[in-house]
Amino acid sequence: MTAWLGEQVLAYGSFGILAAVLLPALEAALPVVGALMPGQTAVVLGGMLAWHGHITVEAALFTALMGAVLGNLAGFAVGRRWQGRLLARMTSRSRHRRYTERAQGLIERRGGSAVFVGRFTAVLRTFIPTLCGTTGMPLRRYRFWSVVSSAVWASAFVLFGYVMGPAGPG
Repeated sequence: MTAWLGEQVLAYGSFGILAAVLLPALEAALPVVGALMPGQTAVVLGGMLAWHGHITVEAALFTALMGAVLGNLAGFAVGRRWQGRLLARMTSRSRHRRYTERAQGLIERRGGSAVFVGRFTAVLRTFIPTLCGTTGMPLRRYRFWSVVSSAVWASAFVLFGYVMGPAGPG
């Protein structure tokens, strides 16, 4: 899927911008589906797209940042809205219960740093926004850490894609 996505991004600039927004947003907004969405890959490919001159680096950075922040906020809202149902589903098996309780404990103890680290960890990137909503983390605090971590994440991976641009398809 990554190779196909890379070809599409390089062939169709607007598709690349759309993918760089939607894939990171879907990755963080829908925990189960998010595990299957290559959001980080789309951001790297956005950097490659910029290197090939199809879009500007600024456009790639902005779209990656917007996708990450909007997805995080949507995931947080899902956690806040369906807190009881989500927790019941996430803790239905003893193994899942243990992991969910550990993640919630981490969020309650570490707060913002858990959000920051979660942005850079593939599995946590999909679940941290929702778990932050279920733990009752204040929206203002979550939004601050979401924007900070997303800005660092987007910059790092767009620039990584830009540097890797010559090695990409095209």
